[in-house]
Amino acid sequence: MATMIKGINLWTFDRKTSIAEAAKAAREAGFEAIEPTLEAKGKLTPKTTEAKCRELGQTIRDAGLQIASLACGLFWETSYASPDPKVREQAYQLTIAGLDRARWIGSPVLLVVPGVVRRAKTKTLEIGYADALAFSCDMLKNLAYEAATRGVIVAIENVWDNILISPVETREFIDRINSPWVGVYFDVGNVMRYGVPQDWITTLAQRIVRVHLKDFQLDAGNRNGFCSLGEGDVDWAAVVAALQSIGYQGPLTYEGPGEPADISSRIDRILKLL
Repeated sequence: MATMIKGINLWTFDRKTSIAEAAKAAREAGFEAIEPTLEAKGKLTPKTTEAKCRELGQTIRDAGLQIASLACGLFWETSYASPDPKVREQAYQLTIAGLDRARWIGSPVLLVVPGVVRRAKTKTLEIGYADALAFSCDMLKNLAYEAATRGVIVAIENVWDNILISPVETREFIDRINSPWVGVYFDVGNVMRYGVPQDWITTLAQRIVRVHLKDFQLDAGNRNGFCSLGEGDVDWAAVVAALQSIGYQGPLTYEGPGEPADISSRIDRILKLL
């Protein structure tokens, strides 16, 4: 269990908090890693210079933290699976920019959204499921080379984008890409809407390269279901046992609101369930 270190996503902190301040607060709360975020504007963007990225990375390490991964939510608007080829090209270039900045900041993983079929907040079909899978798979096959040349893994996260909604389909999707530089960023809470986390974990096995911790109350069934760790319906003992069974040795990174010290203690309680 010692290999599963505690991480926290930068979105947990107020947007006005500097990366240095967030890193210091995270370390004081008992975290061992932090997940910076790539934004359209702000501290770290697709246009941030190499020198600035390296400075930010060193700031995090000077605080005594590892860099768990680099998260990016910009792929919701710039999708691999867009029906517009111009948008798909923009998504490709956005990934290149993200990979470069991940390398410069010292992150081994870049989190991406694999494509959008329908957004959770709307009822509009943006693209047919089969076409979305084909576009996304082709994109990631091409990006695997770019990831390899930079030494940064591209990790697709299971989010509420109505694509890759079963563990078997996700496993086969990753296997079609067939590259060690493309894997899965598994979000425990996100999958509760349409699956069982421990089943996804054992099905995906070593394809999982990073893990997000969230909890979820099934009776809510929507975004209101996300809740503090240990207060939802996730079977945390089964989740941690499943991660241990596949030999997962990466960070367990919390993503969501809350006070860092409370979140840290809740993760500690989860890890003690074994």
